[in-house]
Amino acid sequence: MLEHKVLYLDDEENNLHSFRANFRDKYKVFTAQTAEEALEVALENDICVAVADQRMPGKTGVEFFEELIQHKPDIIRILLTGYSDINAVIDAINKGQVYRYLTKPWNREELGIALDNAVDLYQTRRRLKEKEESLDKAKTELDKFVYSVSHDLRSPLMSILGVIDLAENEVTDPESIEYFKLIKQLVNRLDGFVLQVIDYYKGTHNFDDVHSIDFNELVGQVLENFKYNPLAEGVEVHSEIKQDGTFYSSGMKLSVILNNLISNAFKYQREKSEEKPRIEVRVTADDEEAVIMVKDNGAGIAEDKLRQIFNMFFRASRKNSGSGIGLYIVKESVERLKGSIVVDSKEGQGTTFVVTLPTLAVDNPL
Repeated sequence: MLEHKVLYLDDEENNLHSFRANFRDKYKVFTAQTAEEALEVALENDICVAVADQRMPGKTGVEFFEELIQHKPDIIRILLTGYSDINAVIDAINKGQVYRYLTKPWNREELGIALDNAVDLYQTRRRLKEKEESLDKAKTELDKFVYSVSHDLRSPLMSILGVIDLAENEVTDPESIEYFKLIKQLVNRLDGFVLQVIDYYKGTHNFDDVHSIDFNELVGQVLENFKYNPLAEGVEVHSEIKQDGTFYSSGMKLSVILNNLISNAFKYQREKSEEKPRIEVRVTADDEEAVIMVKDNGAGIAEDKLRQIFNMFFRASRKNSGSGIGLYIVKESVERLKGSIVVDSKEGQGTTFVVTLPTLAVDNPL
C-alpha cells in the first residue's frame, strides 16, 4: 500500500496522465485541473507534496499555493512553469513559499528526486512537530509533579517536624530525645533534597521575566531564610553589596544560585577548628555586569576533586550529607544567565566561588 500522497495541479489533461503514469508506482497520486478542485482534494486527504503548474486559466500556481498555505501550511510545495519569468520565481518564493522551482516540460528524473526530497522534508517536519507536542505534554506533567512535590510532600514533612518538637517538650528520657534529634536530622535532609529538586526545576525552566535586580533585597532575603537553620548556628555572616546603576536579570535564577552557594558554605564547615566559622557574601554590580562572591573558611575541596564538583550527583566528601546536585544546579542557572563561575579552594582552608553575570535585555527569553 502506497503511504505518501502527492497532488498534481495542471490544466492540461495530458500532463496529468503523464505525471500519474510516471509516479503512481511510488506515490498515491491525486490530480486536479483547477485550483478549486485541487484545494478540495488537499483538504480531504493527507497530502505530503503539492505540485502545481504556474500558468493556468483562473488562478496561477502561486495563487493556489497562497490559498493552500492558509489551510494546509505543512504541505511541501513545488512549482512548475514553462516560461522564463523572474517575477513568477520571486512570487513563488515570497508568496507561495515553494520548496522547489522546476521548468516545464519537466524531466522525470529531476522531478522524481525533487518529490523524494520533498516527502523526506515533510516527514521530518511532522516527526519534529510530534516531538514538540510530546515535549509540551511532558513539561505539563512535570509542572504538575513539581507542584505536587513542593506542596503535597513538603507539607507532611513540616508536620512531622512539628510533632517531633511537641514530643521533645514532653519527653525527658535522654535516649528518646537523641532519637528525636536523629529523626529531625533525617527529615531536614529529605526536605533539603526536595528543595534542591525544586531549585533545579526553577533554574532550568523559564518561570519569570528578566527585570531589574535589587541585590540588597535579594541577598537579604536569601540570608533571612537561613536565620533559624541549624546549619547557621555559630557561623559569622558578613555581606557587602555595592550596586551602582540598574542591573537586569532573572531574580528567581539568582536566588537559586545564591541559595545553593550560601547553603554549601554553611554546610561544609570544618568539624574541628580554632578559627570561628565565617561566610562572606560580596556583590558588585553596575549597568553592565554583576560579580557575586561567596567565600567561607570551611572544609575546602581537595584539588583532585575541583574539576568534578559541578557534575550531577558528585560529592567531594564521603562524610557530607549533600545530594550532589546543588552545584550542578548553580552551574546550569549561571549558564542560562549567560555568565560564568569559577572556584578557588584548598582543603582545610575554605572555598571561594565567584559568579560573573552580564546584564540582560528585558525581553530576553532565557
